[in-house]
Order: sequence, then structure tokens, then C-alpha cells
Amino acid sequence: MMTQREGDRVVIGTMIETLDRLALRILALGTALMALSAASVLGQDAPEQLTLEEAIGLAKTNNPTFLSTQNDMAAANWQTREAYARFLPTVGASLGGTYQEAGSLRFGSVAFAGSPATLYSGYGINLGMTIDGNTIFGVPNARANKRATGARIEAAEFSLESTVALQYMAVLRAQDGVDVAQRQLDRARQNLQIVGTRVETGAAAGTEGRQAEVDLGRAEVGLIQAQRDLRQARNLLAEQLGVPLDEDVLLSSQFEVFEPDFGLEELMALSQESHPSLVSFRAQESATRAAARQTSTSQYLPSLSVAANFSGQAQEIVDPDIVLQRTQAQAASRVESCEFENALVSGIPGGLPGMSVEDCSQYGYTPTLGQEAIAANSAFPFQFDGTPATFRAQLSLPIFTGFSRQRQVSQANNAAEDAEHNRRAEELRLRTMVTNAFDNLNSAYQVIQAESRNRTLSEEQLQLQQRRYALGAADLLFLMDAQTTMSTAEQAYLNAVYDFHYNLIALEAAVGRTLRSR
Repeated sequence: MMTQREGDRVVIGTMIETLDRLALRILALGTALMALSAASVLGQDAPEQLTLEEAIGLAKTNNPTFLSTQNDMAAANWQTREAYARFLPTVGASLGGTYQEAGSLRFGSVAFAGSPATLYSGYGINLGMTIDGNTIFGVPNARANKRATGARIEAAEFSLESTVALQYMAVLRAQDGVDVAQRQLDRARQNLQIVGTRVETGAAAGTEGRQAEVDLGRAEVGLIQAQRDLRQARNLLAEQLGVPLDEDVLLSSQFEVFEPDFGLEELMALSQESHPSLVSFRAQESATRAAARQTSTSQYLPSLSVAANFSGQAQEIVDPDIVLQRTQAQAASRVESCEFENALVSGIPGGLPGMSVEDCSQYGYTPTLGQEAIAANSAFPFQFDGTPATFRAQLSLPIFTGFSRQRQVSQANNAAEDAEHNRRAEELRLRTMVTNAFDNLNSAYQVIQAESRNRTLSEEQLQLQQRRYALGAADLLFLMDAQTTMSTAEQAYLNAVYDFHYNLIALEAAVGRTLRSR
């Protein structure tokens, strides 16, 4: 049987183990919470399969550049609230305290009587309001700036969508490039096998086998480069999304090649009417013109300012004995003054008119009087004595400001004119973009048709040369030429297909809206 001490040790040991397990669980929970917190700060991870819509959603949530632009809306909202608040009075309050030690005050060589240690406190409430041109025209200016900020955010959002779509397409192109390089490698291996069979049977020279090996090595290099291009394209897409992207992520959106049936005039009208970038430039032009109106008008209007001030203070002598001494001295002075007046009344025959002898003991010091003085002295910190309120009104009119008014008005008008020029330049830029992208898209579709035929013919030619070489009816040079032609045709077809998609995205970016379902 265990002793009492051994039993206590077992119980203590069990408690320690339980506490250790509890501590480990708390530590694990804290680590998990920290990890979740870090994940929320750094952003979410991309899923294993990623459509273009999901990629755009991730970019809008995590792209740092877009989020930085989106944050401007908060400041624009507060600017609008501030403009409305200018019609309300400003309110300020202050509260303070001071301690002054006992001692004599000196001004130069003159010394004044010593003062006791004193506590001071005071408060102040200030109300003020100014009505001028900036107050009146500040609201439309702030609202115009808010609209310009919102339009700029929408333009940045559309630009982000186009950028993500282009990079998404670049990753798809790199993926297809890897497939093309792999097929080229498979064909090079097949050719090496055909050549090797002929070399072994003595039907071909050994140099032809080495030439086939060189061709295989070039195909391997092409595959390595294609895989590198895919990794780099994926990294660039992750940069736009703002989240890490795994190497095995699958881009699941599919894009078909179709014959464009868009009308150039219709696309041009859409671009000039509702392109987010152009809308942003128009909103900025409106905002600068509102600022110019505010500047040019407010500089010539009078300004009315009204203010009110309410304040109070409290003063307390730290040492109560000094209060009692002053109270006693004041009582003794009153008694002495009373006795002097009684002596005058008694010494003048007939007395003084309206005056009589008083009982001077009523002015003497009493303990009650001392207690009242102590109570009245206990004012610090919040027993304030109010001071008279002050009110002020002022009307001012600028007459001559040293031409600073004219300079500010000129700068504001110049900014408005610059905004108009920028808007016109954007209209011209979009016209050029729509025209060129429309032409490039139609040309790309025609190139796809031609490259498709070239690829089919090249594949048939390669198969023919492979059979002829296997039968000894053609030289290795013809086989290598057919192989090169096939690789070139396949790569050209791949380039043509993705040039079509790139030009379609460029046309969408120029028009300002999507032209096909993504």
C-alpha cells in the first residue's frame, strides 16, 4: 500500500501533467489564432482550380495597388462631410490647472510682498463660425471631388480586370506552350527511334543517328524553356492577384475562337460614352471646374465671423492658516474702522447726519467666520467663478491682396483647362485603341485560319517523310526539315490563337466592357 506522502506525490504529479496538457492546448490555440490573424493580414490563398472570374475577384480583394486607390474614397467621404459641417459652429473646450509656490514676486529691482502657495484652475468654452465663399461653394466642390474619386476607382477596377485577364491568358499560353514543347520532344524521340533502327540495320550512316540525337537535345531544351516561361507567367499572375499561387493550380476557364461580328461604329460609340477611364477624366474635369468656381468666387465675397467665449476660474490657498490669518486681519480692520467712525460721531457736536454709534463687536472675528472663510477657499479644482461671457462678430471684405487673388484664380482656371485637354486626349487615345484593336482582332482571326491549314499540311508532310525515311526513300535532311516545319507551324498556330485572345482583351479594354462571356 502507498503511504500518504506517496499518494500526495501521485496526485501532484497528475495535476502537473494535466496543467502541462492544458498549457500545450492553450499554446496550440494561440498559435492557431496567430496563424489565422496572419492569414487575414497577408490575404487568402488561391484555390486549386481558378477561373478568370475567381482570379479577378481575388485581385480586387488583395491587389495592393488597387486597394491603395480604393482607400481614397474614405477621405473623399470625409471631405464631403467636412464641407457640410462648415455651416455648423465649431466648438472648443479647455480645462487647466496651475500651482504657484509661496514667495515674493520681483519685477527688476522692485520686490512685492510675498504670496502664499496657491492652486488655480479654469475652463473655457469657445464657439465660432465663419461664413464665406469657401463655405458656400465648398459643398459642390467636395461632391464633385467625391464623384471624381469614385470614377477613378471604377477606372482602376476595370484596368485591373483587363490586366488580370491578360496575365491569365499568358499563363494559359505558357501551359499550351509546354504541351507543344512536349509534343515536339515526343516527335524527336520517335524520329530518333526511326533513325536508330536504320543505323542498326546498316541502312543509314552513324552520323544520321547523331543528328537525330542533336534534334532530340534541342527539343529537350525547348521543353525546359517552356516550363520556365510557365513558372514566370504564373508568378506574374500571382503578383496581380496579391496572393501566392501554387505551381499545380489549374486555370479552368476556356476561351473559344470565334469570327468577330462587332461593328466598329458601335464599339466606338460605346467607348466614347461609357468607358470607365473616360468617365474618370470627365469627373476630374468637373471637379477642377468646381474648384475653379469656388476659388474665383470666394476670393471676392465678404467673410462673416461670429464667436462666443464662456469661461470661469477657481483659486485656492494651499495653507488654511493663512486664510484664517487673513480673515482675522480683515475682521480686526473692520472693527478698527467701526471704532474710528464711532469716535467721529461722538466727537462732533450734534453728530454726523445719517450716522450713529454702532456696536463694533459684530464685526469681530468668530470661529464661525473662520469656518466660512475656509469653506469659501476650498474652490480647487471645480468650484469655478464664472467670468463675463464675450461675443464677437466681424465682417471683412478683401480689397487688395497683392495680386495673390488673381494668381490663385488663374491657377484654378488653368487646372480646369488642363483637365479638359486631358479628357480630349483620352478620347483621342481611345479612338485609336478601338480602331487598332478592332483591326488586329479581325486580322488575328484570319491568321488563325491560315495557320490552321499550315499546321495540318505540316503534320501530313512530317508523317509522309517519316514513312519515306523508314523505307529508305528519303534522306535524313528531308525528315529534319519536315520536323522543323511542323514545330514552326505548331508554334505559329499557338501564337495566332493567343494573339486573337490578346487582341480581344485589348479591344475590350478600349471599349470599356467585356465583349464575350468570361
